[in-house]
Amino acid sequence: MPLLPALMLAAALAQNPAPPPSADAEDRAVLATAQAFFDGLEAGDAAAMRATLLPEARLMSLTSKPDGGVVMRRFSFEDSFGKRTPTGFKEWMWSPVIIRRGALATVTAPYEASKDGKTVHCGVDIFTLAKADGAWKIDSISWTAEPDACPELRKL
Repeated sequence: MPLLPALMLAAALAQNPAPPPSADAEDRAVLATAQAFFDGLEAGDAAAMRATLLPEARLMSLTSKPDGGVVMRRFSFEDSFGKRTPTGFKEWMWSPVIIRRGALATVTAPYEASKDGKTVHCGVDIFTLAKADGAWKIDSISWTAEPDACPELRKL
C-alpha cells in the first residue's frame, strides 16, 4: 500500500476509535444493583433499597452552596433513608462507567434528581459494590448535589 493512502487510513481510524466493548453479564448485574436502588427510591420503598445494600452501608453527599462552598454529610442508610424514605423522588443516571476487578466494582455516572416531577439538582454518583454470596451489593454511595450543574452534566 502506498504511504499516503496508508497514512490517510490511519488518520481516519484514529478519529473514529472503536466503540467500547459491550457490558458483559457481570457488568450488567453491577449496574442492575445500582438501578434497583434507584427503583426503590422512586417507589419510596426502604426495604427494596435496603435489599441492594451490604449491612452498615455508608452514604456521603457533597452539596454545592451558592457561595462556592461544599457541605459534606456522611451517614448510614439506616440513619437516613432507612428511617424516612422520601416520596415523589426520582433519580436517574446516564453514561455509567463500570470498573470491576474480581469481587469489587464501582459505577460512576452523572445523574439527575427530581421531586414531584421538578428537577432538584444534578451531580455525579459513585457506587462501590462487592460481590457477596453470589450477588452484587452496594457498600457505599457517594454523590455530588449540584443545583446549577444540570446543563453541563446533561451533555455527558
